Amino acid sequence: MTNDTTEPTTTSTTRRRRMRAAGWTLVVLGVVVSWVWSVELTILGESVKASIAGAATLLLFCAGVALIWRVSPHRGRRATLAFRLAVIATALGAVVAGVVPIAVIAQTTGTVTSDVTSGTAGLGYRVSGVAVVSSDEYHQTTVDLTVSAEDRTTPRLIATVSFADGTADVTCANTRQTWTHDVSTVTLACDSFTPIDSLATVSGIAVTGE
Repeated sequence: MTNDTTEPTTTSTTRRRRMRAAGWTLVVLGVVVSWVWSVELTILGESVKASIAGAATLLLFCAGVALIWRVSPHRGRRATLAFRLAVIATALGAVVAGVVPIAVIAQTTGTVTSDVTSGTAGLGYRVSGVAVVSSDEYHQTTVDLTVSAEDRTTPRLIATVSFADGTADVTCANTRQTWTHDVSTVTLACDSFTPIDSLATVSGIAVTGE
């Protein structure tokens, strides 16, 4: 009587193939998520989604590498070390990718108030003596001014923001004349982003009207 070892061997081989296929599937999914992360989340301000996508990408790589390692026929010292380093690197990368986007946003955004040093009065309008300057998660710096317009039409305003730390002046403007109430808040979009560390050193704002 002979032992039939064909079926167990076939089952084991099939199982290894499935695990290997699952591992590569996870790696491919990681590539897809990475593409979404780099293309679809390039809209600045999506820090939470970027963190989730970045961490998910590397966790998928980590899980895929671990599965491939389990069924790999290469069990030498170098191959084992390479697989272990790959798992550790992707796991650590997932932690970094999950934290960095949110940390960067937290360190670069914020709001300050500053005096309007010139241009508080113009033809048919007046501007408050204090402006609110904000840099937000969408990588946009804005200046909010309280404007009183005689004919309820705010003209196109240009604000030049100066800094005490040597940062170059930033120009901010509303894109067109807008209808307002007697007193309204008007938001001027700046032509460049200024992080909060420089924003905290605003030395004055000059306003002109067109």
